[in-house]
Amino acid sequence: MALVQWDPSYSVNVSLYDEHHKKLFAMINTLHESMSQGKSKEKIQQIVKQLADYAKYHFSAEEVELEKTKYPGLAAHRAEHQAFVKKVGQFQQELAIGNVNISVSISMFLNDWLTNHIRQTDQKYSSYLNQHGVS
Repeated sequence: MALVQWDPSYSVNVSLYDEHHKKLFAMINTLHESMSQGKSKEKIQQIVKQLADYAKYHFSAEEVELEKTKYPGLAAHRAEHQAFVKKVGQFQQELAIGNVNISVSISMFLNDWLTNHIRQTDQKYSSYLNQHGVS
């Protein structure tokens, strides 16, 4: 069963970022499913790394566009991205030393962060970017 389901309430009305977000949702669901099925530590580490790498790619794309359009909330937005990267890095370190008991914490953090970040922080830039010709 999926941990998070994409629905139109998550849309930021920028098609590229909506597609990125959908991919992040799918990756979180893959991770959750792997954890639920008791997959190996190595498999979970691999999925967390892929998720972290894709998140960095997505964050970079968002930040470039926000810089280009001189989005006034960029500094706070970037700080949230950096906090996410730091936290996921901590999870990766825990997994690397064999702490597989953090699976629930990882799933909860990713679910909460992604849904809250998209519905609150990202939706703040939605109309701004649309007004600047980004859709």
